[in-house]
Amino acid sequence: MSQQNQFLTSVANVRLFDRLTGDLILNGKTLLNSSMTQAIQTQAIYAGKGSKKVYELNYQKELTFSIEDAAFDTAYIALQNGTEINHQLAEYYTDEMILLDATGKGTLAETPLGKVHVEQLNGTFTQYTPIGKEISVPVLAGKEVQVIYVVQEMMDTIEISADSFPKAVRMELNVDIRSNSGKTGEVIIEVPNFKPNGAIEVSMTHEGVASSSLAGSSLADKKGNYAYIKLRNLSEEKVQFTALAASPSHLVLDSTVAGDSQTITVLGIRGAGYSNVLVQNNELTWTSKDPAVATVNANGVVVLGASATVNDQTIIEITDGTYSEKLVVDII
Repeated sequence: MSQQNQFLTSVANVRLFDRLTGDLILNGKTLLNSSMTQAIQTQAIYAGKGSKKVYELNYQKELTFSIEDAAFDTAYIALQNGTEINHQLAEYYTDEMILLDATGKGTLAETPLGKVHVEQLNGTFTQYTPIGKEISVPVLAGKEVQVIYVVQEMMDTIEISADSFPKAVRMELNVDIRSNSGKTGEVIIEVPNFKPNGAIEVSMTHEGVASSSLAGSSLADKKGNYAYIKLRNLSEEKVQFTALAASPSHLVLDSTVAGDSQTITVLGIRGAGYSNVLVQNNELTWTSKDPAVATVNANGVVVLGASATVNDQTIIEITDGTYSEKLVVDII
């Protein structure tokens, strides 16, 4: 990544996938906040004069995540229950105001399922049996009345069962990295086994908008890992090295084997805290000090020279334009 100061900005986008089928379950792009927290249990051992701390045992590492989406999405509720969203025939109550005619008859907007509840002049409700969408309440003739009744239609439905619990999904969080020059990269957090904790809260207030939330922890995958943090570089800067290292560093070719050859592997050394990086051979410049003893091509393949004999020796030089490495080639 860039050597200039960089900042992790704003919140993440979140994507949740079914672990078995790979299907996208949720694509959240309106998050209010997102967080990742790692906690480790420790047990300190104190001993000796003054009861000095001589050892600390670390165990029970836990990685937890919390996201909150401004948009209301029923997928969050389904995930927290480990259930599917079923599109099925379902019932619900509706209410409306209708004007009864001079005989007390009125027409409802929907066809009721069963009896209807009609508000009386004293504020109580009385049940009446409709005929289709028609109701008749002679005692309230000419009045505008409130009617509450059950209707039935196809709806997305989530069952919150007493014995259903969340299932693990694959989660990916994507966050921008920015500098004073603009967006320079992305942090991608992949969680192979994210287990929602099952907590649901739908807060409905007169001055606010209900948000969707999802919290849980990571389960270890087959490699024993909780998550993978990937840094995607969007700038034109290359990965910075502190040195090059060739493998092998000493090469032996057999003079009795025509065309004896070997391919060299080059690693870029990044320094403390970073693992070494495999450098593509065709991105390097290769030079043989004595092509008669051994030649080298642009792909890092060292080949026995046409006039090489036992005990001959040459040097192969490798450079990326900034750093260089040398390896010795001996002929046996």
